[in-house]
Amino acid sequence: MSQFLSIVIPLAIAVVFALVCRSMARTRNRSENLWTVLGFFFPLISLIILLIMGNDKSKSASA
Repeated sequence: MSQFLSIVIPLAIAVVFALVCRSMARTRNRSENLWTVLGFFFPLISLIILLIMGNDKSKSASA
């Protein structure tokens, strides 16, 4: 059981971070797929980078 939890818990955390990054990317006009993948493999770093980057004004102006 311990081995199962040692796999499932980090995987669940990675999925949650991926979904949070995807949601943030959507609201900031960034690539959702890219940030979902980055959020899964590099959770905390991706979240911090998204917070620092802010909105992409070039995409919102052309849309």
